[in-house]
Amino acid sequence: MTTPKNILIVDDTPDNINVLKNILTPDGYQFYISTNGELAINVATKNIPDLILLDVMMPGIDGFETCKRLKNIEATKDIPIIFITAKNEPEDIVKGFNFGGVDYITKPLRSEEVCARVKTHLTIKNLMDELEDKNKLLEETNELKNKFIGMASHDLRNPLASITGFSKILIEEKDDLTDEEIDEFSHIIFSVSTNMSNLVENILDVSIIESGKLELKYQKHSISELIQERIKIFKAFGNKKNIEICFNNSIIPEFLFDSDRITQVIDNLLSNAVKFSPHEKKIVVTLEQDNNFAKVSIKDQGPGINEEDKAKLFDPFQKLSAKPTGGEKSSGLGLTIAKKLIEGHKGTIEVISEKNIGTTFSFSIPLEVKIEP
Repeated sequence: MTTPKNILIVDDTPDNINVLKNILTPDGYQFYISTNGELAINVATKNIPDLILLDVMMPGIDGFETCKRLKNIEATKDIPIIFITAKNEPEDIVKGFNFGGVDYITKPLRSEEVCARVKTHLTIKNLMDELEDKNKLLEETNELKNKFIGMASHDLRNPLASITGFSKILIEEKDDLTDEEIDEFSHIIFSVSTNMSNLVENILDVSIIESGKLELKYQKHSISELIQERIKIFKAFGNKKNIEICFNNSIIPEFLFDSDRITQVIDNLLSNAVKFSPHEKKIVVTLEQDNNFAKVSIKDQGPGINEEDKAKLFDPFQKLSAKPTGGEKSSGLGLTIAKKLIEGHKGTIEVISEKNIGTTFSFSIPLEVKIEP
């Protein structure tokens, strides 16, 4: 449903105001009314109408001066102003344009002309607003791209240097190395290259999401079975730190969601829980039905997240004060991606954290979703 457009009519003659309202009311417009220039400026500044119909001849400040002042105010400078005038001399028309008016309508008023000019300039205003929004989005996307390039270059430089260095040793000094050294260097190269691959994949994911090209593949799945599969995998990582991963399972019937993308979310949250949990602690994963949503919570016993870090938790490339307890690496993009994927499912993600007690990440996705044809 289209939001009705608001028009400010400025005229010191009530009959003229009523004529304009009678002409425009059938088109569904809503109106603000002012009977002088000073009042018009006050009304326009507070309400920001979509268009202003401004009489030229008024007591106090006339329409030209009113227009000039409105164009000097940041909040009202882009509102299109159409002059209503009995003057049709070229110099008067040019004067109106010079003060910032976009058009003029001469008296006596003709219904077809009034409706056509109002509709035309509201359409132009809509197009200008859409263009401005797209320009802002383009600027934000370009800024994000530059940030990605800078961050990626920084985060890839050291790993690449490690790969190059250890590869060179393996090639040039192979005969002098022990089997243990060759095995160690090979594992380092594999680990570092895996981290680089994950970073590149994360950057590509964010790029797809930010460009609006994310397509979710909805199919019926059991989220309970999916969580159990992921826990089984992450138990192997948790065992290295003697971390126990428990699952409080509620049976929820199969429902539509993108299992690959929700797997990404669960993996990210489980990975973070393992990374930031001290040795010999417990991670508790809970699945429950919350009204018409499936809610998944992952609770750790880590150091917690301070308020400053919470504010930037889901922003890309954020390096938080808490450090992984086992020297694990992080791209700083996982939570950004997780939030976008959950929002793509029309769901929500939140965090509750207490210092020295632990952190709980929870996300909820709807059990019923309308698939567009």
